[in-house]
Amino acid sequence: MSTPRGLPLPQQGRTPSQTHHGAAATPAASTPFSITQAAFSPHGPRSSPQQVKKSPATMTTLGRGSIGPVNFDSPSVSAALDALGINPAADAVLEGFPELSLSSEEDRAMRLDWVISTLSRSKGLVSEAGLERLAKKLELEFIWENGIGSDDKKTLIIAGSALELLIEFSNNIVQLVTLSFPDSTEIVNKHAGAASKILSTDLQLLEGQSPLTKSLDRFAANFERLAMLDKLSINPGLNMFEAVAGIYESLCRLHAWELQRARSENPTIAEKGDQYLANLVMCTKSGKPAMNERGRVGMAIDYWKEDRFLVLDGALATRSAEKDQIWTILIGCARLGGMDVNPIRISDSWIGPDVMKIPLEGELETEGPIIDWMEPEATFVPTSEATKTDPMQDSPLLGPRLPDAAFQAIFDPPVPVPSDLWFGIRRLGCVLTPDLPKENATFDSLVLSGRDLPPLQEPKTVSHKKKTSYVAPSETKISLASHAYTLHVDDAVYGRTVSEILFSHPQQLITILPYLRQYIFLATLLKRSFQETSDPSDLLDPAEKQPSTFKDTPNAPTTTKTVTTNASDYQSFMSDDPATPTFNAPNGVNNEDPALQIDIDLSITPDGPSLRVVFPFRNNQTAHVTLEIQQNGHVRVAAQDVLDERNATAPGGRQRTPEDLGALLERLEDLGKWVEFVRTRWA
Repeated sequence: MSTPRGLPLPQQGRTPSQTHHGAAATPAASTPFSITQAAFSPHGPRSSPQQVKKSPATMTTLGRGSIGPVNFDSPSVSAALDALGINPAADAVLEGFPELSLSSEEDRAMRLDWVISTLSRSKGLVSEAGLERLAKKLELEFIWENGIGSDDKKTLIIAGSALELLIEFSNNIVQLVTLSFPDSTEIVNKHAGAASKILSTDLQLLEGQSPLTKSLDRFAANFERLAMLDKLSINPGLNMFEAVAGIYESLCRLHAWELQRARSENPTIAEKGDQYLANLVMCTKSGKPAMNERGRVGMAIDYWKEDRFLVLDGALATRSAEKDQIWTILIGCARLGGMDVNPIRISDSWIGPDVMKIPLEGELETEGPIIDWMEPEATFVPTSEATKTDPMQDSPLLGPRLPDAAFQAIFDPPVPVPSDLWFGIRRLGCVLTPDLPKENATFDSLVLSGRDLPPLQEPKTVSHKKKTSYVAPSETKISLASHAYTLHVDDAVYGRTVSEILFSHPQQLITILPYLRQYIFLATLLKRSFQETSDPSDLLDPAEKQPSTFKDTPNAPTTTKTVTTNASDYQSFMSDDPATPTFNAPNGVNNEDPALQIDIDLSITPDGPSLRVVFPFRNNQTAHVTLEIQQNGHVRVAAQDVLDERNATAPGGRQRTPEDLGALLERLEDLGKWVEFVRTRWA
């Protein structure tokens, strides 16, 4: 897929700037209950349960509002105060902690705010009281209904502008969760069942769980996403769930078209299986749209995956899917608050019916197809009579207005990029938050954030020793090689982290994906060389793990799933060695090799990042390979002295090329394994 024209993005950054934005107030929201305004209002008269919801059950509890005052006599608050060295009943304790002394009321208030913030990080346990507190915090209305003929059964009904959630309890244990969107269209309601299952899993007791330890955190994270969309919705006239579902529908059509095109254009790729093809499209095209998947409620765009070329079968595939890290973008909505981005538009026609656009006569030719992006009409919010006369409004609005909301993209995990790329995303019309950079943050320091890096300086050197697993030629046993890595950064580049974006069109997100993948892949290479990673035997069945292999080997962590060099894939690609390493032979580890020195020079220029890798090759010779990390994680070999007349022909007769070095690194995603493969098979 080609990058849409008119949206160029730079690659290298120097000095970041700072921008500040304000926030807007939150308007009131209506509910989907047709006759419950007075019943749920704290100022209106109480109504009978039959007025609220036609049900033979009786209502026992009704609540709405903000969190009440904190009880500082509770054990949890007392423990938090003690952790700070603050005890109002024993001021003498503070004499030994001058840094905690309360010199003023402002200091006391600041510390109490910190205590409240600390306590609020945990959502508590799954219980009737815990769910009530969560509903109050999210400013959603709720009622309790008792079951007919039983005091042990009751239902908590939580309602907002566009959603309704029913949680059924029996003996204080959650039995059933049902989510619905009463006034939404079919593109929203068809996803309600899948969302209900996820919320049920978050609340119900699974095997081995106890009501005394069942955390509310997972449910709260999912429900808060729904609550944010509901809070920004206005009934009738503005439904944020329909806005997000419209983007999902458009991107699903785009994804299906890209899958079909990839399958028809390259039958060889299609022969490798559906999973291989799906990974290829997800990591090189417009990503994969997802709705209510992997235990997360709402829409997401999966756009990168570790070990994307590795396709496993059976039980290994299941364990791999559970452990694989997937880079995803969570799609939602957020308050606009005067920020410089166009407001949301509700439409499922962000892409033309044919998906691909045919260039008109006189238009510049581009590589690959051109997506036929559309511009839906603006969405207006009708102003109600109550809003017109609301004294809280700054000025009366006498006609339709644009929504005070924009589409929001949350990147999970956040992506470190050079500052110039960060500002290039802003020039697309997006607003990135938070907007303040870390002081003297460089790209390499953001990537290796867990390392004790030297202060900002040029040049910079970082060293690290670790073990790398590999499989030698004609062997099926895993060997461990000791590597001593040294990173050289001669020209430090300032960096920023892409974590949240306000955007107005899905084209903006699709445009930046190739650049994000470029720096994600670069970061992966650096992290796997300069940070410790997981045990390579994690994917093996317990019966397949041999004693005293990895667990008892000191300092022997390696990357997950790269137990072997995946020779079955590399054989078809490289045609080098007939031996096929397997996962079930981790014994016989060789841990006596001296540390191999690998020097890596990192350079980031306006043309993109590159790595110059220097390592011992054959006899007393040293290999020098310059690798350019390009868009979508493609590796181009700019210079190398590995191949010559002595090793240009593989044992099977195939001619090796410099492009093979780049393709091999794309599949291994690890410089240490790449070096060992080249040294042991190409020397």
